[in-house]
Amino acid sequence: MTRTGRPLAMPAEDRKKEIYAAAEKLFGERGYEKVTMSEIAAETGMSKKTLYVHFADKEALLTSLVTSSYIWPDNAFEGQSNDTVDALKIRLKVIADHVLSERHLKLCRLAIGESIGIAGLADTFYQMGIYTSRLSLIAAVDQIEPARRVVDLHASILADMLFGATVGKVLIDALLTGNRPDMQIIYASIDQVVATLF
Repeated sequence: MTRTGRPLAMPAEDRKKEIYAAAEKLFGERGYEKVTMSEIAAETGMSKKTLYVHFADKEALLTSLVTSSYIWPDNAFEGQSNDTVDALKIRLKVIADHVLSERHLKLCRLAIGESIGIAGLADTFYQMGIYTSRLSLIAAVDQIEPARRVVDLHASILADMLFGATVGKVLIDALLTGNRPDMQIIYASIDQVVATLF
């Protein structure tokens, strides 16, 4: 039987995803300052009132958008190997895929560009992204038996070396030049660096 009447309400999380997509598109095209909440509402096909139910203002929307880009899916590291070194490679490749994705690069530029005028945005970006990813790598290095380490360094130093040598410089280059990195080269670099250290 066909239902008539008012359509079912969209779940709040789905509505937020639509708002994020619209805001991200408009901010990317015209810059944060030049986009209004009315324009974001129009882009989503929602009322401005609905937008304000989810976000107090445009700053709150941007902060939430940046934060949302660092929420790892539950299955992000699924299917990891039982071998601790292989598991480290997989984790680093997943992090590289995320950090060097076109979406993440755009949000990085946006967060860097707007962080001066928005209190706490840089801290949020750091805590949710860099700090969390770093802790994830440190935990993976900690799982590797000391006898398999070529150098006797603390896990945090090894994690920093791994990220810096394989993703860090490429991230800076991509942010500054706008060029997307070749992920096959990044994966080969990860394999090589991990094989050198473990």
